[in-house]
Amino acid sequence: EFLRVAKKEKLREATEAKRNLRKEIERLRAENEKKMKEANESRIRLKRELEQARQVRVCDKGCEAGRLRAKYSAQIEDLQVKLQHAEADREQLRADLLHEREARENV
Repeated sequence: EFLRVAKKEKLREATEAKRNLRKEIERLRAENEKKMKEANESRIRLKRELEQARQVRVCDKGCEAGRLRAKYSAQIEDLQVKLQHAEADREQLRADLLHEREARENV
């Protein structure tokens, strides 16, 4: 009888331990699932932030390139106008010089 009671007690303890282990496993599984979900959400958020940073960088580069193009285009246009004025002045000076030579020759 004592052995039967002792075996019954050990069986009850083993059953209790098994139940506690299952509860612990379930708790750990739920905790792991929660951490995996949080990690996945964090990964998605970081991926989105990285893409936004890339877009900003591309825009900055593109905007900077656009600003530089506009700046250089304006400078080129300004230089072309100055060149046209210089060529007109040169032609005027050439004409004046030619008139002066002709006037000297006629004197």
